[in-house]
Amino acid sequence: MAQQQTTGKIWEGKSVLVVDDYQAVRKTIKELFATMGLKVTEAGNGVEALEVLSKAKVDLVISDLVMAEMDGFELTETMKNNPKYRAIPVVILSTHADIKYIFKALRLGADDYLIKPPTAQMVTIVLARVFDHVW
Repeated sequence: MAQQQTTGKIWEGKSVLVVDDYQAVRKTIKELFATMGLKVTEAGNGVEALEVLSKAKVDLVISDLVMAEMDGFELTETMKNNPKYRAIPVVILSTHADIKYIFKALRLGADDYLIKPPTAQMVTIVLARVFDHVW
């Protein structure tokens, strides 16, 4: 049996919340996800992200680590400790490639970790893991 090819069309219509304090980063990620058929909502920090989550259906959260008010670690921990948000996958997207950051994020409940700037190939792999439970 041939393995199903993973393409953006599989995820068309899924809603992604991109959380980053830099508008340019949010714009870049939004443009990439739009080519994959994903709907993107934006937030500038963890506090704003929780506001969005309280009002809208979100299928995935992509979050930076270092942000004012509430960073990605705190957002991940808050989401994973709240039954309302626990099932929403969280992927950290950060310039911090040190293993201590990666382990801390995963320990707090992050579902995956990407290093900035992400390639389309790496994003596709992470989306397959999160949405299709591949790997």
